[in-house]
Amino acid sequence: MKREIVIFTVLITNITFAATLPSEIREVSEVTTSKKKVNSLCGMAVMNLHERGLDENAAKQKVLKFLQHDEYVNDLMAQNIVKNLDGIKPQDIVQYVSDSVLFEKSVDLSSYENLVALAQKSRKLALDKGTLEKIKKISFENKNLKSLYNA
Repeated sequence: MKREIVIFTVLITNITFAATLPSEIREVSEVTTSKKKVNSLCGMAVMNLHERGLDENAAKQKVLKFLQHDEYVNDLMAQNIVKNLDGIKPQDIVQYVSDSVLFEKSVDLSSYENLVALAQKSRKLALDKGTLEKIKKISFENKNLKSLYNA
């Protein structure tokens, strides 16, 4: 009973203080929250699809459906790709994810096949043996990231 009273009191206090905050502070925190969503791979893919004419809600549903794993793991895997694969930029990954989602193809950034397709599409060249070895290593590292955070 005491616990419920404390929880209720804290809830009422938070509501009261939130209502008394200046509106500028609330707006800044809302903008900060929305920027965090945009800076994720998922958010950037949604924005890319929306800019290409897809409804924002439809774009978000498609990205969530076809981009495997949670946002944090995808962001880590994308960073690993950019860091270790020469010539790949974050925009290339966003474009690859957006195109794949648009054509309803599942995207797994730990998949060797997806990484080869990403590199081939962004470089527009045939891949040499050294690059394929790098992709194999990145795929292995991303699988380890995936298993580490999904355990």
